[in-house]
Amino acid sequence: MTTTSSVGSSSTTTSTATAQARLSNNFDTFLQLLTTQLKNQDPTQPMDANQFTQQLVQYSQVEQQLATNSKLDNLLAAFTGNQTTTSLGYLGKTVTYDSSTVSPTSSGATWNFTPTQSGDYTLRIRDSNGVVVQEKKVSLTANQSSEYSWDGKRSDGLSMGTQPYTMELYRGTGTATTQVQVTHKGQVTAVDMTSGTPRLTVGTSNIPLARVLGIAM
Repeated sequence: MTTTSSVGSSSTTTSTATAQARLSNNFDTFLQLLTTQLKNQDPTQPMDANQFTQQLVQYSQVEQQLATNSKLDNLLAAFTGNQTTTSLGYLGKTVTYDSSTVSPTSSGATWNFTPTQSGDYTLRIRDSNGVVVQEKKVSLTANQSSEYSWDGKRSDGLSMGTQPYTMELYRGTGTATTQVQVTHKGQVTAVDMTSGTPRLTVGTSNIPLARVLGIAM
């Protein structure tokens, strides 16, 4: 089942409208004060021309700010709408995204990686507290996409829970190490808009669109 939730865009619009209403009220107050000042000024001592010019400049700046805010609202609405339309296209698709942290299912977890150099690598899986629950040496070929499936058990065979686990992949020893980018694949089952920015639900993870590296049917 695929779902879509949307709350953030409306809350953003509401807060923007509130700010613009406050600015409009200040603008109206400014005009009233300026008009009253002109009506009640002493004819023998009229307002200084420089002072009057400065107030007109302020008037213009406020007016421009109101116009700018209105245009920004329109741009934001269009941008949010485009993002929502784009994100809906991911529903039901399998995406590859930049993430070394995964919450395992009952069958375990899977990570993907493509090293840029051939050689021996150290693979570590850590729990949410940073404790290494599995470590092994693997031999990898440069520019060859590889996949590592973990059964959700520690090195001693003890089954672990469904908390988030992070995989690290290093080439080299000591301080001369190179970390390899680790990715994950999963099917998009929902689009979450509650934060105002679309996030794809993959398993138990919410993924921003910027972290998506690839998409497949």
